[in-house]
Amino acid sequence: LGFIMILSLLIVSSLLHTATAQYYALAVDINQQGTSSNFQCLRQNNYATVFVRSYKPDGSGSVDFNAVPNINMAFQAGLGIEVFMTPNPTSSKSASAQVDEVVSALVNGGISIRSLWIQVTSPINWSGQASNTNFILTAIQRIRARGIRPGVYTSSYDWQQITNNAGGLGNDVMLWYWNVYSSGAGGETAPDFTDFRPFGNWNAADVKQFGQNELICGFTANKDSYPLYSGTLKDKQLPKSGPDNLIYVGSIGM
Repeated sequence: LGFIMILSLLIVSSLLHTATAQYYALAVDINQQGTSSNFQCLRQNNYATVFVRSYKPDGSGSVDFNAVPNINMAFQAGLGIEVFMTPNPTSSKSASAQVDEVVSALVNGGISIRSLWIQVTSPINWSGQASNTNFILTAIQRIRARGIRPGVYTSSYDWQQITNNAGGLGNDVMLWYWNVYSSGAGGETAPDFTDFRPFGNWNAADVKQFGQNELICGFTANKDSYPLYSGTLKDKQLPKSGPDNLIYVGSIGM
């Protein structure tokens, strides 16, 4: 009887560990043109998702025309796809205009967008904290108005420097935070969220960037991770196209 009880306790303990363990999927984020073989290499090396830059801060801000072909190749390779924009916050173009440019370019390219991330990093590229916060809020409001869920890619340091740790963005705004020791594979942090501390608008995060400027399958890319919950890998993270033949991007946090 004692042996049976011990065995039962061990089984229960194992089940609890399995139920409460957190699993993470790996991703990369890119800002350069890829090839079909690059994206196939990512899939073969167990990357689940690629974050594709779709807007760049060059000039007064412009659509990244590598985005649509990259999205198509990622889709064909069987990768999940997220899109992000790196705006120009000091441009004569409004935040709304920049959002509209990237959304229109993707829609015209046969992409249906469910979420769009705004990059808020590199404080030197921003201006005063009040105007920065207003720019970000305007962009978020415009993303919502287009029927898309907003997300922000930043860090606690960047957010403090750029917005004075602003909150009040709304509970629907997702967070993709970065934390690395240095560039390259040797500067990676753990690909989990144990280092996350609440800041600004967020008490929890959706994605973590844990490595920067690494050579991955022909890309100079950053490494990311995000939690997997029951059913997400099969039902949500794999690429989809609808009956309208559009490619649907943006599943994390949905």
